[in-house]
Amino acid sequence: MPSFRALLVDYDQFFLGQVQQSAVCNALHHVEARMCRWLLRMHQLVGPDLPLTQEFLAQMMGVRRTTVTDVARSLQKAGLISNVRGRIHIVDIEAVRRRSCECEENVRSHHDIIFGAPTTGPPSGTKPTGAGCGMN
Repeated sequence: MPSFRALLVDYDQFFLGQVQQSAVCNALHHVEARMCRWLLRMHQLVGPDLPLTQEFLAQMMGVRRTTVTDVARSLQKAGLISNVRGRIHIVDIEAVRRRSCECEENVRSHHDIIFGAPTTGPPSGTKPTGAGCGMN
């Protein structure tokens, strides 16, 4: 089935790019920008109410839980999220986007190029601020 094989090849190319972007992001960006990136991605998948513990988020990001606690406290104090035992609610998605690195936008753009259709989330061209590590 040529069309199915082409889809698998496209997905493989996208997935490899996503993994590479994550590796570069983890090496270059501060924890707050990376955490905001994860929150953006989770928001795209499930909405503003995220069933995430700080321990699980720390494991996903490869940092200590105390680091995630400090960043979450800072984001909550700034009014971006609310955080209650195992649940994070994104209060201000645009502010989260501004504090995020551009890695999520790069992955989304890469997806659009490969699959020719926009993913969910903000319109293309909406770039968050942050240190550069572009995949493009």
